[in-house]
Amino acid sequence: MDIDQHLDLETVLEAIEALGDGIAIYDANAQPLYANAVTLKRFARMYADMDAGMSYREALEATVRRFIPDAPVDEVERLTTHFEQKFHTGETYASSADDGSQVLITFRPMSNGMKAAISVDVTELRKREKELEKARKAAETANVSKSAFLANMSHEIRTPLNGVLGMAQVLAETNLDDQQRDYIGTIIESGKTLMALLNDVLDLSKIEAGKFDIVCSDTNLSHMMRRQLALWKPQAEEKGLELTLAFDADLPAWAAIDAVRVQQCVSNLLSNAIKFTRQGRIEAIVNAKPLPLGAHMIEVMVRDTGAGMDADTLGRLFKPFAQADETIQRSHGGTGLGLSITRRLAELMGGSASATSELGRGSTFRFSFRAGPAKAGVAAVPTVSGSPGDIRDMLKQSNLRVLLVDDHPINRQVAALFLRPFNMRVVEAVNGAEALAALEREPFDVVLLDMHMPVMDGPTTIAKIRASGEPWAATPVIALTADAMSGDRERYLALGMDGYLSKPLSERDLLSEISRVRIRAPQPEPVAKAG
Repeated sequence: MDIDQHLDLETVLEAIEALGDGIAIYDANAQPLYANAVTLKRFARMYADMDAGMSYREALEATVRRFIPDAPVDEVERLTTHFEQKFHTGETYASSADDGSQVLITFRPMSNGMKAAISVDVTELRKREKELEKARKAAETANVSKSAFLANMSHEIRTPLNGVLGMAQVLAETNLDDQQRDYIGTIIESGKTLMALLNDVLDLSKIEAGKFDIVCSDTNLSHMMRRQLALWKPQAEEKGLELTLAFDADLPAWAAIDAVRVQQCVSNLLSNAIKFTRQGRIEAIVNAKPLPLGAHMIEVMVRDTGAGMDADTLGRLFKPFAQADETIQRSHGGTGLGLSITRRLAELMGGSASATSELGRGSTFRFSFRAGPAKAGVAAVPTVSGSPGDIRDMLKQSNLRVLLVDDHPINRQVAALFLRPFNMRVVEAVNGAEALAALEREPFDVVLLDMHMPVMDGPTTIAKIRASGEPWAATPVIALTADAMSGDRERYLALGMDGYLSKPLSERDLLSEISRVRIRAPQPEPVAKAG
């Protein structure tokens, strides 16, 4: 089509005037040849200056002085040169119109050295950007506040729960009749359930806040799975269920994984399978698919012979706080967070989580994660060998001297009651300053150090211990804390701690951690006796 036959100059100018953007044309000497009504309205003063005989640069300088009347001469010169260069380079830049609106200006080259100036109003866009930035900052502030609140609530809940569970464990070791022992068992199991619920809520909040770290270390996969099976086998057998475990032939013996989080996910799947299977069997199958550079994609499949689920139930199964139906929370308990957390953790570890099921035909849950290659030739970390009974016997024979540092009297009482039956001499301190004074007075085999104390807190205390230059500077120190958010363990170990235990404490974990740090602690050189 021949455009010239249908459009004349008047029609073209009418179309330009109808645009919402500013359009102007300058000659090779930067003098305006044409400007539409939008341009003239936005930059009326500058065009008036040029109509009065000013050059483009002189009009620019006058515009700068109007907008920044108190600017020094050299600053006016710099800004004028800056905007004049944009005329030649064609680089888009932001400016203000006479009415205060924000515009983007671009000079496009034309034939014969002419330039087409285009100005676009971005006032509303900039306003929305500011609103979005304000909303983003508000959301970040809310996230930080939520994380701080959760960390504080976790600390506040765990501290009294440490007293409840600790005293219940101590009481369970005394002479009780069968009914009393049953009551104590109920208290302990209820406390553990409360801890599981608290951990679920904290885990989900940490994941949503993006503050959940995956920490990998070399792990024996088959041993880890067998331990999980051993933990859940009693519950399965109590319901008359058969619980089995099988491994793929390609499963690597060792791999770099976050064993704590993998075990958490496996535990969630096994727990659900046992909970919702009344009769039959539960099979756990571990498969491995090789990946480049020696890595593997590990899949744990848990298959049960339970009642199964319909499509609607499957659709909401991995959503936070979702239960299979309204009655499940009343009949089985739980927050409905376990599967949601499992999927989130799987994704953080490079895998996924899913389920298939049919009503009356059981369910199959799959959880996968990426396992990196284990480090070749790295010596295994010393661990405490033997059964819990062996550890107890070893500790009884060691006659350890323990410095217990905690400002909360119930926490000190619980820990002391755990330790004294094992022939440990326990010296108590209520803050870091008292702990340092005790270390000056006498030697200790291990220090149990709370993190939040008045006068001198745990982080300050461990720093002073390690920097003291005294013989006790290398004494093994275990952090005892109600801080259980993601990264707390790594943070405290980085401060110089040898071990970490979150409250509420269990006797078994406390004894195991003391044994572990004692084995890893450097032993003093023997002192030669005279004569």
